[in-house]
Amino acid sequence: MRTHRTQTHSGEYRSSSSLLLILTITCFLLLSFSIPTNSEVITLTSDTFPDKIKEKDTAWFVKFCVPWCKYCKNLGSLWDDVGKAMENENEIEIGEVDCGTDKAVCSKVDIHSYPTFKVFYDGEEVAKYQGKRDIESLKAFVLDEAEKAATNAQLDNDKEI
Repeated sequence: MRTHRTQTHSGEYRSSSSLLLILTITCFLLLSFSIPTNSEVITLTSDTFPDKIKEKDTAWFVKFCVPWCKYCKNLGSLWDDVGKAMENENEIEIGEVDCGTDKAVCSKVDIHSYPTFKVFYDGEEVAKYQGKRDIESLKAFVLDEAEKAATNAQLDNDKEI
């Protein structure tokens, strides 16, 4: 690789290969901080949680965490990955609640350890996840629980008629 020396404003000489390296690193850093994620995880708060989980015919799979929990931190991008894996499921939403800032929500739904994963359907808690923490297991669980909840809701509706 042939390098050229360029004089800077301060009179120093810098090779074009070092300028290229600096430019490459700068572009990488800018892109890594400015690319939005395609995550389908919806942050729920005290203001939004009650209405969201009551959405008709929609299952909500919600992660309850606190920022200082080492087990929550160890999840890394797992929850975002679950959100991405579920983005084509029309009747299932993936949410998260920060119990450090929204203690009222976590208290109301009986959260005592972190992370806790729960499924809600038509405003009711239908299941608590306690299995393996990987995308396939979490996805299979919520798909199964959402189908059960939808079937039960349909049976209840049929009884009312």
